[in-house]
Amino acid sequence: MFGLLFEHSPDAAFVVSLATGRILSANGGTATLLFRDVDSLVGMQLGALAFDPERDLLAPGHYEDVGLRRGDDYPVYVQLQVAHVTLPEHGTVVAYMARDTSERRLLETELLAKHSALFTAYAELERAHAELAAAQRALEGRNREVALLAWRAAMGELVAGIAHHLNNPVGALASTVRRVVTVANSSTGPQRDEMLRLLTRTSQLVERIEASVVSIIEATTQGHGRRRSNSTVPPELANVAATFVDRLSPPKETP
Repeated sequence: MFGLLFEHSPDAAFVVSLATGRILSANGGTATLLFRDVDSLVGMQLGALAFDPERDLLAPGHYEDVGLRRGDDYPVYVQLQVAHVTLPEHGTVVAYMARDTSERRLLETELLAKHSALFTAYAELERAHAELAAAQRALEGRNREVALLAWRAAMGELVAGIAHHLNNPVGALASTVRRVVTVANSSTGPQRDEMLRLLTRTSQLVERIEASVVSIIEATTQGHGRRRSNSTVPPELANVAATFVDRLSPPKETP
């Protein structure tokens, strides 16, 4: 049975003396696999044929990824099935069946190299993504700072305009009322009391207007840490001021 398998197997098969470690016989598949003729193989030490002479290949069993030396001194990698056979003329010999796995090994090596390259590329992509995310966060932070500075500048101009357009006319009106009160106090006509009463009422209205203007200005600047006025503002004016301030409030930063 072994002789038939030895002669007709498409795989390489050779026999080694257990006592001397020399090749006793080899089939045509071995000669084709190793780029050698059969006569050159017979008598060769198994250790000279193996790329790893320190590896023990005499024990029965299954061996993976065994490197054998070809005739051109290049390795060929095989899968070995090893068995001990007792022959009358040679005693116990070691029978080898070798199947070429070089192509599979090459494919595995290429696959490992591609996997390593893919892993490296993925790590580089993650690093680039992290850098891009950090740059985006920094840009968003700068944009928020620029927007806040622009908002503060606009609010400053707005408050200055309110102070200019409201305080000046109200101040002029208050000055005029005080002058009219002085003139009325110096008069002696029959309508003096009525004039003083109306002027007193006008002075009160001017004071309320002045207080309301101050309250609006302070409301628009309360985001800058200024204290709010204790002046009483009419409910209608307070609602308008609150709506005005809310619409001009700076954008809140997202965490």
